[in-house]
Amino acid sequence: MTFIYTKIDREIPDEVRQWLEQEGKEQEERYQKIVAEMKALNPTRDQWYEEFFERLKKYGFNADGDQRVKIKEEELPVKPDGEHVVVY
Repeated sequence: MTFIYTKIDREIPDEVRQWLEQEGKEQEERYQKIVAEMKALNPTRDQWYEEFFERLKKYGFNADGDQRVKIKEEELPVKPDGEHVVVY
């Protein structure tokens, strides 16, 4: 199967085009709201990471059944320089 002729030429009614534009604007507004909420969570998220790393160092994680493996400080991941991005 080839994908050369996949575009179907059709006329989009003005009512549908307006609805699409309005829907796009509403989705962009919702997206920006989510992004703002995710950025506001950054300090809390950093705290969650630190608490998680502390638990890994202190208690470890279950490797198999009740066998726990502790993680050394130098084996923990380093926080990247860039901004934290949440995919949703």
